[in-house]
Amino acid sequence: MLKDYFEVPNKPAIKSGNILSCDFTDHETFIPQPLDYSRGTIATYVDCNGLIKMSGISDTELVTNGDFATDSDWTKEAGWTISEGTANFSGGTGNRAMYQAVGITNGKTYKIQYKVSSISSGQVAVRFGGMSGVGEITATTIGIYTGYITATGSANGNIYIEDNDNNFVGSIDNVSVKEVDVETPRIDYTTEIGKAKELQKPSLLLEPQSTNRITFSEDLSNNWTTANTTVTTNQITSPDGTLTADLLQGTSTSSCIIEPSGLSLTTGVTYTYSVFVKKGNNRWIRLGHIQSSVTGCWFDLDNGVVGTVNSESATIEEFGNNWYRITNTFVATSTTTNNSAFIGICNDNGSTNAGVIGQNVYIWGAMVEQQAFATSYIPTSGSTVTRNQDLASNAGQLGVFNDEEGVLYAEIAALADDSTFRSISINADSTRNDQIMIRYRTNSNIINFFIRDGGSVTFNNNVTVQDITEYHKVALKYKNGDIACWVDGEEKIISTATGMPSGLSRLGFVLEGASVDPFVGKVREVKVFRRALTDSELQELTNNIV
Repeated sequence: MLKDYFEVPNKPAIKSGNILSCDFTDHETFIPQPLDYSRGTIATYVDCNGLIKMSGISDTELVTNGDFATDSDWTKEAGWTISEGTANFSGGTGNRAMYQAVGITNGKTYKIQYKVSSISSGQVAVRFGGMSGVGEITATTIGIYTGYITATGSANGNIYIEDNDNNFVGSIDNVSVKEVDVETPRIDYTTEIGKAKELQKPSLLLEPQSTNRITFSEDLSNNWTTANTTVTTNQITSPDGTLTADLLQGTSTSSCIIEPSGLSLTTGVTYTYSVFVKKGNNRWIRLGHIQSSVTGCWFDLDNGVVGTVNSESATIEEFGNNWYRITNTFVATSTTTNNSAFIGICNDNGSTNAGVIGQNVYIWGAMVEQQAFATSYIPTSGSTVTRNQDLASNAGQLGVFNDEEGVLYAEIAALADDSTFRSISINADSTRNDQIMIRYRTNSNIINFFIRDGGSVTFNNNVTVQDITEYHKVALKYKNGDIACWVDGEEKIISTATGMPSGLSRLGFVLEGASVDPFVGKVREVKVFRRALTDSELQELTNNIV
């Protein structure tokens, strides 16, 4: 019998930077193997407390005296003062700044955050010196402001707080600069929200490239157009744990909507609109494109369910603290920027009217992306933002794997049934001549098991599952004349085929190399055994009973 290690859910094999576990001497001792991982852009994940976080943020604070506890460490130009724990500007002519050296490195990405404690006029901006007008994080109201800036060759190593329009009057506090490692793997807990920590089973999140086309995803007062609605910013705690969620309130009994300004879509292309919502005093909300009768979806915030769907699909997902993420996947019917992606307050399922003046909901984290499904949240604050594809490969080395026999095991879920190849494979080299592979195929709800020896396919069989977006425990046992495919505790395929690969030296979440048919989905666990397990061991390993 296998040890309980395989069944204890709070001991996943996946750890940041060590994705593959390889079996060595006793077939029950697994040694983590380092993985080559790349993304090159910022990306979010959900932590064990259900909060949306940015991956790879350093614990090291680069700003000294960012809370302005003392009148020191900052160079202040005319008009700036430090007193009573805030930095203050009283207006004046010419843009004036206060600054300090923070030791930034060109080409690296940084998280900048600050709090506007008071503001009576004008606007303030925080930026890196030498990068005026590039990546500035501006504020016109009180609240906490966050941005991510990649330092360019013109950056001079200073952080600047600047009167941005010759008319700022106000105070700021808690200025922070932290480096972000954009190559950090994301260990995500989205499916574990609300579970006791000892029962949580996080996943390595591997997503395709995607762009949030909404330029202000959190500030609905900036570059959004309202119709019979008002926006009050920074009213309650958002799903990322900060006071940044806005209140959207209707001012009419008829249609009350808000939409991102200037959003142009391409006719015939599929998009997914997503937003985090929380009930104020209104139960129903809708997402639509152009006309609700053709593209609209309704959502019940009392019961957390999807109502009428007049588009390709819609989802609602609970995020704790009465927050939901709602999505509408639709095919664009026009390139017009009017009503291209609107949020509407409504009084009932299928209704386009608010019914009562003063109905409201809380809104945060809006996205429109050219995908047939919603991906992880991409924050924006003044421009569109692209998150690159996650790529993970080259774990292990020659001698780690047994060419003659073994088992490749994984617990995986697809992000969507999107008819693409998504692979996990052990290879000898980049030629694909020798490999062991488990993958999603282009066919709907198919898991494919594949073996190639010296360029010849010796085994290629499919197993149909009910839903590949649900987690499945799958295993491919390989040995000359003794091949078996197991899914969720059941042996699905047996074969006496011969011809095993040789020279196996690396595992990756790809077909081979660094980017061919990359795995897109969630991975709870991957293990490679150096022997062909028995039927009872494979049944226990892949048993999907929770």
